[in-house]
Amino acid sequence: MTLPQIVSLISTVLLTSVALVIGIQMIFILKELRYSLTKLNQTIDTVSDTVEKIAQPALGLFAILEGFKESGKIIETVSRFFAKEKNKTEGEEIYDNTI
Repeated sequence: MTLPQIVSLISTVLLTSVALVIGIQMIFILKELRYSLTKLNQTIDTVSDTVEKIAQPALGLFAILEGFKESGKIIETVSRFFAKEKNKTEGEEIYDNTI
């Protein structure tokens, strides 16, 4: 074998060995990444479930508050109606239609 063939063979063996080691390391990195993403997904699911459990009573509370608000509007409307009726009956007593 000539010197260029020996250098070429050694460099090919070294590059193949480095590529093999890098490939094995990449496999370990990808496994770790998959494990980390699985843990992250479980954490996000847990947070999502917790937020839903917190949101349900909060929505009920907001619905109750909205009901009180609407009840106040209804009471205000009814009281205005009775006030108008009272003013009409008082107005009829004040005005005399005889001339």
